[in-house]
Amino acid sequence: MAQPLAITAADTEFCEATPEQRELAWKLNGAAWARPMSIETYVAQEFHLSEQELTKDGRCKYWVLHLTGYPRQVIASCETTRKKVLISENGVSREGYGYGIASVYTNPDYRRQGMAATLLRRVQEAMDRDSDLSVLYSDIGRQYYSNLGWHVVPRNELTLTYIPPASTSDNETPTLQHSQPGSIRYLRLEDLRTLCEVDELHLSARFDRIPADGARHVAFLPSFAQISWQVARAEFVAGKLLDGKAPENVGAITSNGRAWIYWSHDWKRKKLKILKVVTVLESTQQQRIYDIRVLVEAALVEATTWGLGTVLLWNPDEETAMGCKAVGDVHPHDIDVVIDENVDHSISSLRWAGGKHKNTVWEDNYYYCWC
Repeated sequence: MAQPLAITAADTEFCEATPEQRELAWKLNGAAWARPMSIETYVAQEFHLSEQELTKDGRCKYWVLHLTGYPRQVIASCETTRKKVLISENGVSREGYGYGIASVYTNPDYRRQGMAATLLRRVQEAMDRDSDLSVLYSDIGRQYYSNLGWHVVPRNELTLTYIPPASTSDNETPTLQHSQPGSIRYLRLEDLRTLCEVDELHLSARFDRIPADGARHVAFLPSFAQISWQVARAEFVAGKLLDGKAPENVGAITSNGRAWIYWSHDWKRKKLKILKVVTVLESTQQQRIYDIRVLVEAALVEATTWGLGTVLLWNPDEETAMGCKAVGDVHPHDIDVVIDENVDHSISSLRWAGGKHKNTVWEDNYYYCWC
């Protein structure tokens, strides 16, 4: 392996990326992240995602650190997407803004010299001017980003894994059958905007009821822009890896309209990721557990239909965990349900603007927040 080229922060310039620099950064990180797509297809994916409702018109910014005097020599890069959040503190709730940070990458020629840290400190300064906080999801452990001010927010993960019948042949794609298909209907993308608006209203009302408890509570709004960005990502990859095929179902709703679920297909990791489960507050606990059970069962049917063996759900509360376990009870020989603390991938980390650490409660830290 070649030795990194020796530089210091004084040899670099920080800026918002030009279109050319943005593409250069995508090609660099595509060498690590594109597979099984080609780098050219990966760059097309990133451009497609930059044109979504969540990201277009400057909502997502791309940042680079480059060699002084050589703007095409990208040293490190990342992207930040500005999103609406709800904040409650001392019994008072308000709207604010938070950034999601993604695609932090250092050119291999310049690694282990603090270049990503230099980039991120400058990005912090830019974000702090027009936001309340920022979050990221670390795949390199807990310590690196903690040292830069992003504090780990612990998260549990629940997985439901399908166990195909022992008699399944190699040429078969076994699928799960819903025990009560009349209890749900599947959702298309065009169904989601109204449901997201209802979900936002429920979340806002919930924040209005949070008492003064010495903590600062925060949640990202589960907007249609956020949910549809996740769907667009899955659809693009499906179109490239599945010969143009793409699933139409992006969630499910109970037949009585009392609860619903959004999901996203992760083709690379062979998982169906639950973006959010929404239950109406006026229903009873027993009703909510039943609703969650039939919705998660629908997610498993969708997953197995497309050859995805696992359904993943972040931070299940007690009712959601009970609903998921009920799926295992209905399919005792087909489904394995496991809840574990996440310790090694997409580690949720949060930093308040200015770097001031607060007693923080991150409400609804579900997969829809991920970027």
